[in-house]
Amino acid sequence: MSRKQTQLYGDDDLDYDEEDYDEDAYDDWDEPVAGPAVAKHSIDEALHDLHDLNLAAQPGDGSSVSVSSSSNGLAADAARKGSRAGGGAVAWRPLEDYCMEADLARDVDAALAGEAGVGRRGLHLVVMGHVDAGKSTLMGRLLSELGQVSQKEVHKNQKESAQAGKASFSWAWVLDERPEERARGVTVDVAVARFNTPGHSITLLDAPGHRDFVPNMISGAGLADAALLLVDGSPGGFEAGFYGEGAAAGGAAAGFGGLGPDTPPGGQTQEHAQLARSLGVEQLAVVISKLDTCDYSQERFEYIRSQLLPFLKTVGFRESSVQWLPAVGPAGQNLVAPPSEPLLLRWWQGPTLVQAIDAFKPKPRNTGAPLRMPVHDVFKARQGGVCVGGKLEGGALKPGSKLLLVPGYEAAVVKSLEVNGQDHAPLALAGDSADVLLSGIDASALHAGAVLCHPEFPVHLAVKFTVQTALVEVTPVRPMPLERFADVKALGRVALREGGRTVAVGVVTSINE
Repeated sequence: MSRKQTQLYGDDDLDYDEEDYDEDAYDDWDEPVAGPAVAKHSIDEALHDLHDLNLAAQPGDGSSVSVSSSSNGLAADAARKGSRAGGGAVAWRPLEDYCMEADLARDVDAALAGEAGVGRRGLHLVVMGHVDAGKSTLMGRLLSELGQVSQKEVHKNQKESAQAGKASFSWAWVLDERPEERARGVTVDVAVARFNTPGHSITLLDAPGHRDFVPNMISGAGLADAALLLVDGSPGGFEAGFYGEGAAAGGAAAGFGGLGPDTPPGGQTQEHAQLARSLGVEQLAVVISKLDTCDYSQERFEYIRSQLLPFLKTVGFRESSVQWLPAVGPAGQNLVAPPSEPLLLRWWQGPTLVQAIDAFKPKPRNTGAPLRMPVHDVFKARQGGVCVGGKLEGGALKPGSKLLLVPGYEAAVVKSLEVNGQDHAPLALAGDSADVLLSGIDASALHAGAVLCHPEFPVHLAVKFTVQTALVEVTPVRPMPLERFADVKALGRVALREGGRTVAVGVVTSINE
C-alpha cells in the first residue's frame, strides 16, 4: 500500500535497519531532507548533507538576516563541473527568458486540456500531528473504507497485530509496514498512498509524529498542497500534543508568540503546524480524533478549537482556510459517510473527512517555468538503473528530456517516468509526483536534497542569501540549491532547526552565488 523512502549513497541501498537505530542520536542531529532548504545545527562537521548549517548565536535585529557560505571553493568547483553538462561553465539565466521547447509545449497543452475535461486534479495531502494522535489509524481505516485495502489484508493485519499484542494498531499497519514501526507503534518515515475523491486524485503523505523524526515530517510537508492536522481529543491528549508532554489536562497557560527562545517547547501539534505553514501549506483541516474516549463531547471539541485557532492564526493560517471536524478511526465515524453514533450525530452535521479533503483546492500548475524537481528520494529501479522520486515544482518533463543535477552540475536524460502511480507515463507536469528513471549519470552523484532542473536554466547554488526573518544569523557550511521565493516558492523557503527544535523560518529574498 505505501512506499517508504529508500536512499542510495554510491551504489549501496541503505534500507532502514532496526539494529542500527539509536533513538538517542535523533535528539542531537537530523537526517537529510529534500524539498525546501532546511537548515540544521551541525553537530559533526563530517556530516556531508548540503543543508547542514552552523548556527551563530547572534540575535537578529531587523527584518532580515544574512546567510553566507564558509566554503566558497565548493562553488568554484561546481562551476568547473559545469563543463560536463554543456561543454562549458553553467551560467544562470533569468527565468523570464525561458521558453519551453515546442514539442514539450504541445504535449503540455494537450495534457492540460485533457485534465480540464476530466475535472479531477491531483492533490498532495500531508497528514501530520503529535505522536499517538491516531494519524496512521485514521488513514488506514479511510483507505479501507474507500476500497483501497483488500479484506484479506485487513484480516491479516488484525491477526498479526493481535498476535504481537498490538491489536489496536491493526488499521495503522496499513501504512506502517516496516518491522521497526510495527514493533514500536511509531511511524518513522513518510508513507505514500493514493486514492480518489469525487473531485481529486489524492497522493497521501502520512508523516511521522514523533519529535525524533521531524526532518521526515518536513520532507512530507514540503511536497504537500494541503494538510490534515490530527489532534488527540482524549482527556489530556490535546494538552500533551499542544503544550508538551506532562502538561496538565486543563492545559497550562502557554504563549502563542511563535518559536522564539523564550517560547515553551510545546508538542508536535505546534511545531508541525508552524512548519507546514512555513513550507507553503495554506489549506488545513483540523481533525479532532478519539472523541469516543469522552462520549463524543461537543464541549471538548469546542474547547480544543478555542485553544488551537488563535495559534494557527499567529503562524499564518487564515481562519477561512481552516476546516474543523471530528472523526474516529477505529470506529469509522465521519470518514466517508456521516456519523452513525447518536452521541456524535446529535451535534455534528458538518462535512465528513472525504468531503473536507474534497474541499481543498489544488495549487495552479507552474508549467510555464523552467523545470525544478527537488529530489525526495533515490532508489534502484526494478528494471535496473537508478530512479529519483520527487514532486515537480516547475516546468514539465518526458522521456528523452535532458536534465541537470544541482549541486554537481551532472547531466542526465529521462529514460522513463512513473507519475502519480502510473507506470510508463508520457509526461510529468508541475504539481505531479514522479519517479524518474535516469540514464547517463552516476548514482553516486544523486542524493536527497539535490534539484533536477533545466540544463539552460539551472537553479541557483547559493553561497550567500538573505532570509526574511528576525530571529538568528546563520552560516551554511556548503553551498545549497535555492531560488528566490518570488521566483520558485517551493525552493525559496528556509527552516532553521537546533537541538531538535525549530527556531526560525523564513523566505529567501536574494541570493549570491
